[in-house]
Amino acid sequence: MLERGRYKTKQQRAVLAFFEAGKERCFTVEEVHAHLSGSGREVGLTTVYRAITRLCEEGVLRRYTPAEIGDAAYYQYNSCKDNHLHIRCSSCGDLAHMDCEEVEGFCRHIASHHGFQLDEGQTVLVGLCRRCAGAHNVQAQKKQEQREEYKE
Repeated sequence: MLERGRYKTKQQRAVLAFFEAGKERCFTVEEVHAHLSGSGREVGLTTVYRAITRLCEEGVLRRYTPAEIGDAAYYQYNSCKDNHLHIRCSSCGDLAHMDCEEVEGFCRHIASHHGFQLDEGQTVLVGLCRRCAGAHNVQAQKKQEQREEYKE
């Protein structure tokens, strides 16, 4: 499906292959560039930006807007053919799909009680995954213990 003037270079194919290999993860442009450069491929940062922009335009990738101004956007291979919410860990960056009846009820509630239609494919809830939350709780416990020792 190549349009006139729209061809695929080996660098563009490498960017696509990278996302296909990590379908469940989100990556910044800089992470993609670092991985490709680190694996011995000669690919410029501008080329990675252009390839990702094209893949987003074609619907192959999804772009997730950063939570904070100045943060990098995240991109993910778009294997979703149906709509659902996503959850992203603010610590490790993992992204997961939320396919469950509770989410459907939440979306219906938002629509019926608030008159707002969610774009489920673009909706990302941000928090800590189970692994990172556990690590965060361990760190918080250690800090609390250190404070208590200091008081004594």
